[in-house]
Amino acid sequence: MDNSTSTVILSGDLPRSTLSQMSARGAVRRLATGVYTTDTSSTPERVVRREWRSIAGRLFPDATISDRSARSAGPVEGTLYLVHPHNDRTLALPGLTIFLRRGAPPLPGDIPLPGGLHQASLARALSENAIPSRARGGALSRRLTRDELGEWVERAARFGDDDELGRVRDEVRTLAPLLGVSAKDALDLDNLLGAALGTRSLAGLPRSLRQRALGIPYDAERIERFDALVAALRSAAPQNHPATPLEPSRLPFYEAYFSNYIEGTEFTVEEAEDIVYRGIEPTGRPQDAHDVLATFWLVSDLAEMGRLADTPQEFLELLQQRHARIMDARAEKRPGLFKERANQAGATVFVDPELVRGTLIEGFSRLDDLDSAWERSIYVKFLVSAVHPFDDGNGRLSRIMMNAELDAGGQSRTIIPTVFRDDYIGALRRLDRANDPSVLIDALRFANDWTARIDFTNTSTVRAQLESTNAFAEEGGTERLRLPAFRHFVAAEEEPMRNEVQQLEGSGNPDNQTRIAEQRPTFDSSVNFDAGADHSPSLDW
Repeated sequence: MDNSTSTVILSGDLPRSTLSQMSARGAVRRLATGVYTTDTSSTPERVVRREWRSIAGRLFPDATISDRSARSAGPVEGTLYLVHPHNDRTLALPGLTIFLRRGAPPLPGDIPLPGGLHQASLARALSENAIPSRARGGALSRRLTRDELGEWVERAARFGDDDELGRVRDEVRTLAPLLGVSAKDALDLDNLLGAALGTRSLAGLPRSLRQRALGIPYDAERIERFDALVAALRSAAPQNHPATPLEPSRLPFYEAYFSNYIEGTEFTVEEAEDIVYRGIEPTGRPQDAHDVLATFWLVSDLAEMGRLADTPQEFLELLQQRHARIMDARAEKRPGLFKERANQAGATVFVDPELVRGTLIEGFSRLDDLDSAWERSIYVKFLVSAVHPFDDGNGRLSRIMMNAELDAGGQSRTIIPTVFRDDYIGALRRLDRANDPSVLIDALRFANDWTARIDFTNTSTVRAQLESTNAFAEEGGTERLRLPAFRHFVAAEEEPMRNEVQQLEGSGNPDNQTRIAEQRPTFDSSVNFDAGADHSPSLDW
């Protein structure tokens, strides 16, 4: 053991009396029978999350990460699946359960890892996952399902070449009988690999391989996130803010202003008003000015904003047309053309160019599973953000697509003001990285509530109302976005709140200020957004 890098101590490392004395004075903490750590400041779960390779490798030095854990090369939903040449065993650690099954020892081609474990080679991992297993008690099955196995084969084909995948297939044919894979299951895996190589054309292929054979492969991991979002939206509380008249209204102006500002195209409100209403461009910034103006032209076009796609092809064309309009002044960004190079925001890598069309088409098919304009607006917003189909302008486009769904459903649009940018970006990242849709739903619900309560039809007071809610505050400060008490066009369900606030404000009783504040809540961003590193204005979410 390298004590300079690991805090793990096993019972055999030190005399029992020494361990007992260290434990008594708080110098070590017990994690499991015979397993201790010298890190007493972190929670046991955090220690295990950091040290699981060292713990498992020292306890089971001839074990191989395989079965379902092989695909992620580690724990899956708090479970680590290992294979070793001994009896089955289960080890419970804080936050992690290790299941060991009896099987082959490390084989040629398996990769030795720091700490003592081995990672199954791709051929071995595919072979061992070809053996069917059943889920029990609501937990994941020990091995991948056939669809998951097909997705893995498709991904291997996408990131490798045919020669490499052909070698994997040859290795599978050799290994499968040695690993206990039945002839039937081995043949099925061989057929999946053949389909990925284009040498087999079979009915009943997993969808990812079938789409690859049709020439429209998709990003299966993103599709899993889309499915998680659909499920969460269907179980979420409904949202209903009937739209108010947009003529006359400053809503399209502020929608265009904020949508560009949070992406780094920063103007004062007065400068933006000059651009939009007076045709005056700030010196030296013609392209930035056009970004604001083009966005305004599109979001103020009510016929365009009420247009939705009925088919996947119409959806692709609608994205391209709207992108071409808002990026018209930036020829170098290839307006209306899907990306040819991969793009990313910080640590978030978006969908590969080869998979853009397929992922958008597959993602679009989920829209029929959602009932309301509110649900569809959040879903289509994340669909475009997660795919990032263009070189630039994806964030603005995703918000336009979101509000088009709301317009078509007769609902209030959603604006993301400057002060809310961190919350909004953090919520998107939470879903894209941790597969947790709840924060995005809450964040966009709050932004929609806020937008619906602003009286954009009163052009003489709307700016003061926005300022009173901290809408223009820069990120990183202490200000939070606040809901106004009510708006001029008030939905029926909001009438009691409006009346109560008016009565409280008119009473002159200082004790009522607390109750008034309760009617003007702020969004609670204390949920783990992991904010900070990826929040530069150029990220275009």
